[in-house]
Amino acid sequence: MRTPDRNIAVFSTSAIDLFASALGAFILLVMLLFPYYRNAGSDDAYSKIEDIMEQRRLASGEIDELLSDQRLAQSELQDQDLANRGIEAQISRIRKEMADIKTQLAETPVPVPEPVDEVIEEPEPEALTAGIEFSILGLATEAKTFVIVINMSGSMISYTNLMIKSVLEVLEPLDESNEFAIIGYQGNPSPVLWNYPDGTDLIQATPENLQAAREFTRSLARRFSGSTPTHYAVLSALQYPAEAVILMSDGEPDNSPGFILQDIGGLNRFEKKEIHTVAIGDYTQNRGLVMFLQSLANQNGGDFVGVSR
Repeated sequence: MRTPDRNIAVFSTSAIDLFASALGAFILLVMLLFPYYRNAGSDDAYSKIEDIMEQRRLASGEIDELLSDQRLAQSELQDQDLANRGIEAQISRIRKEMADIKTQLAETPVPVPEPVDEVIEEPEPEALTAGIEFSILGLATEAKTFVIVINMSGSMISYTNLMIKSVLEVLEPLDESNEFAIIGYQGNPSPVLWNYPDGTDLIQATPENLQAAREFTRSLARRFSGSTPTHYAVLSALQYPAEAVILMSDGEPDNSPGFILQDIGGLNRFEKKEIHTVAIGDYTQNRGLVMFLQSLANQNGGDFVGVSR
């Protein structure tokens, strides 16, 4: 019997195994290298793909920031909500306390007032001028010698007739037992004084001297101008050997009222001359003037009076 030849069969199987192994290796390499495989195309297309991917990464970063801001805003809203709830709780508590107080007030009995005795009006006291040696324009004094100080600033033009009338009323009750002097003052711009008589002497109130004083007073009205150096005028009046000074003005002084009060008060502390003050014109509309004149009179033993139209 002939033995079959198997060499060909063995060679064919080995070849198939070899090809299969090579194919398997190729497939394995392809699978491993596939993620790194670059698609066929131009470099420009690949660059555009990279730009798109970069834009996506940037957009993703912006979205993360927006989400972070949103979380922060939500946290702040929660804090505000908690604060509002606390405020509402306080308001509710205050309303409850107010309601309790109203209830307590409603329950509290109202005391009946005791009867009040009928008020009987007392008779008006005698005028301050009773028993006083000299009284004019509501000013009362026992002094016999006077210096009349008249403001001649520009604002006095509106009260010319009122000023003249007031000075004449001061001169009216004087007689030969009295001595007097008149000082008109203005700032033009430096302080200027107009004196009757000249110098710092007093003059006896004879009929002739009183008539001359009236004419001098009327002449002052033609010189009203300038500012109001009241401090200088009062200091000058204190140089006279008079017991009382009568200051007549329609406006506040140029210098500080507080300084004038302190300075005049210190100089007059020992001589104790009376300083009376008269507010001329619409003085009720000038609180500063009234307070100054009242204080000057009160601190120096005098009286204050206002003379309006």
